Amino acid sequence: MNPVLEVGDEVILLHMDGESEMNPGLKGVVLSKSKVFGDDQYVVKWENGSQLSLISSADAWDKLENFNKRKQKKESKEIEIDKKDINEVDEYERSKTLMSNIDVFKNFNMKFLNDYLKMIKDSGIVNMLGAAPYLYMGKRRIQHEFEYKNISNEDEFETVLDNADQAQAEMINGVMNVLGSEKKEMSLENINRYLRKYSTKVLMNYIHLF
Repeated sequence: MNPVLEVGDEVILLHMDGESEMNPGLKGVVLSKSKVFGDDQYVVKWENGSQLSLISSADAWDKLENFNKRKQKKESKEIEIDKKDINEVDEYERSKTLMSNIDVFKNFNMKFLNDYLKMIKDSGIVNMLGAAPYLYMGKRRIQHEFEYKNISNEDEFETVLDNADQAQAEMINGVMNVLGSEKKEMSLENINRYLRKYSTKVLMNYIHLF
């Protein structure tokens, strides 16, 4: 995702931060490229008439040509698929999963949460497929869970603990954003239910991105 673009490239939008009218799947053509505070920035002429820019640290996109190739490979259901074709199908499934979880990009601080999941991975305290609850458990619960266990990577584990409360706060804030957008009650029951649901979605995005 977010390949380097050149002027004239056709792109498909996966997510644009803070722009509700810029829907996933919107297509456009790159008009210019530049660097802004270290981020790649591309001015794009979108099919809806907008010329809003893509910024590498905040937005998500793919080249339209690549996306269409993956889609065609998936739909063709070829009998004989070589290793290269399998990778292309996998890439299409990856893009499809990310687009289905686009509300995560809109409502959660994915930069921090991705960094935090990497801390969990580096610590080795849990198989990453079971890491979702650690996004909202908080420091005290994680400490209690490992109080009498041998931790092989203690420094990395301490880094997880140092950031656990912020991860919990970011997850709660994101869940409240979702509940607000869906006009649902900010009840403890809803918050807990959505924490479980969206911790899994955040984890799946991380796995597909990294």
